[in-house]
Amino acid sequence: MSLGRAFLRDRRGNVAMMWGLMGVVLAGLVGLSVDFTRAQALRTQLQNAADGAALVAERNSNLPFADREAAARAFFDAEMGDLAPGATFSVSQLDSGGHRATARMPMNVSLASLIRNEPWNIRVASEAEAEASPPIEVALVLDNTGSMSADMDDLRAAAGDLVDFLMSLDGDTVSVSLVPFVAQVNIGNGATQMSWMDTAGANPHHGEFMEDRYLLRRTAVSGACLDPTRFPTVVAGAPMAGGVVPYQVRWVYNAGDKRCYAYNPSSINIFDIYNNLPAAVGGWRGCVEARPAPYDIQDDAPSPAVPATMFVPYFWADEGGNDTANNNWLTEATNLLAATNTTSPSSITYDITARTTSLFKYRATATVSITNAYPSMTGPHRGCPTPIIPLTTNRTTVQNGVQAMRHWSGGGTNQAEGLAWGWRVLSPGAPFTQGRPYNDPSTPVRKVLVMMTDGDNTSLNNANDAFQSDYSSYQHRRLWTDYQDDVAPAAGAPGIAPAWRRNGITGSTTMVDYINAREVALCDAIKATGIEIYTIQFRDTVQANEDRLRECATNDEHFFQAANAQELQEAFDAIGTGIGQLRLTQ
Repeated sequence: MSLGRAFLRDRRGNVAMMWGLMGVVLAGLVGLSVDFTRAQALRTQLQNAADGAALVAERNSNLPFADREAAARAFFDAEMGDLAPGATFSVSQLDSGGHRATARMPMNVSLASLIRNEPWNIRVASEAEAEASPPIEVALVLDNTGSMSADMDDLRAAAGDLVDFLMSLDGDTVSVSLVPFVAQVNIGNGATQMSWMDTAGANPHHGEFMEDRYLLRRTAVSGACLDPTRFPTVVAGAPMAGGVVPYQVRWVYNAGDKRCYAYNPSSINIFDIYNNLPAAVGGWRGCVEARPAPYDIQDDAPSPAVPATMFVPYFWADEGGNDTANNNWLTEATNLLAATNTTSPSSITYDITARTTSLFKYRATATVSITNAYPSMTGPHRGCPTPIIPLTTNRTTVQNGVQAMRHWSGGGTNQAEGLAWGWRVLSPGAPFTQGRPYNDPSTPVRKVLVMMTDGDNTSLNNANDAFQSDYSSYQHRRLWTDYQDDVAPAAGAPGIAPAWRRNGITGSTTMVDYINAREVALCDAIKATGIEIYTIQFRDTVQANEDRLRECATNDEHFFQAANAQELQEAFDAIGTGIGQLRLTQ
């Protein structure tokens, strides 16, 4: 009994026992702290993956649900990496139209198992939805130049995805327009468009490249140009060899060399030329020249009362049959004047300029060689892209326009002209009138212009160099270097009035400088109306181009560089997210 009681009274080992028990508890607490930190890191990773997956599902809301689910899962797996196989993930569509992503993952504990030997289940959820309020109008201004030849499939895919996303946001509250551009834009050639066109030939730039141009010379008879056989003055509508021509030859006697010089008329209407060409040409197809300054970068409605606001039809003249010509599409068997006028003819076989600017070869029975297939179309429409799609809520209409886009050779690149028409489709006034009013509190609207281009503005040198450049919406470069202020009193060729000249263009570099300056001023004018501008610089690293496109954009967040097809797709996706106000709601 005494030994038993002594043992019970003995306290010498209690401290060690207590420290032993406390050690287990302390180890468990340390383990809890370590495992809690691990759990927090895992939860953050899991939450970020779920957030992104919910946004991806919402970003692809135009696709069937199975495709949205697959895209969201692919994003989630990529974000989780090696941990993905251990996670449970699901995505569902909410009644509100958004998407909910949930994820769960067990985490084995370490020292915390001393307290409770069970895995911890980490659970997260995320919801995302896109908003389309106020109503949104978007103009896609897309580069379709020849340098895009290898990238058109990728452009069509990326632009098509953006169209699908935007037009799936919220019923009829989103309208989209498509503006393909090269060095010119095709506005369409229907009755509506004809009401904007200068059918009277009164625009200061209308036909100017061919008006009053010298054709040929012949020796005078008795100091005059009166012999109707040698010097026929062709009355408009009179029959000539090769067909009826609606033009009149002007003969001018030069007393100095006693010769008679033939000139084109002083007023030329391009629509008359189109109407007089063989049916194979197909008439005017919808491309236009840029209006005279300042209207080239303004949104003034076309009005016959102000001829410079009317639009001039695009017409790339036959280049005279030179072997190296870009666009030789009309036979040279048709002489300048009537084939019977063979007395002392002055050959123009080697005079490229005269052969190209002459009107008297454009006859209904002339032989033409027209190619309408892309990219190297020949004829008066060379380099004319697919038409504008005005603002519409019809997804199929816009998608058909996107899929019809092709790359076109000829003319170069004029981003300013593409931007100008992007503005015109968004504005509420003519020429296009589908846009809602600016700043109307009763019907607020968000207007957005997205411009993608793959490089510089360019003015391409013409192969035979007679006109110093390809024809484009800014005409041939030679008009501005040699002809705009041409004064030939004997021929009655005063040139373009000073108010309508494109001054400062003396060659290829200054032509591009002029276009770049117009683009910068145009971007400022567009943004002043409240229109947002996104710009994408694709496969181009020239700093000057970046500076110009970055300045054109609303801010730095609205500017994107894309070095390849994947980055182009990502840029369009990011723009869609910005326009659609894609956001997490939980």
